[in-house]
Amino acid sequence: MMIQPKTDEITYRLKQVINNKMTREEVGKWALDLIRNDENVEVNDIEAWHYLVSVSSIDEMIGPNDHLYSIEDIKGWIENDRDR
Repeated sequence: MMIQPKTDEITYRLKQVINNKMTREEVGKWALDLIRNDENVEVNDIEAWHYLVSVSSIDEMIGPNDHLYSIEDIKGWIENDRDR
């Protein structure tokens, strides 16, 4: 059984995307893999879990070279996490 990532780990990965150290696809896959295998993940912070679910769609596209979520949206997720 794995323990779910904490909000600071999720935020760290989002900052890696903002700083071009990780791709959206890498972070989206990481989050989606955890969500899809939730029977093997110990969820002990429901707000962090919801944050992870939001992050799982970070690589969604609405057109060629056009992501559903902008860098500003990602920064907003980080700010919302700080406000919790």
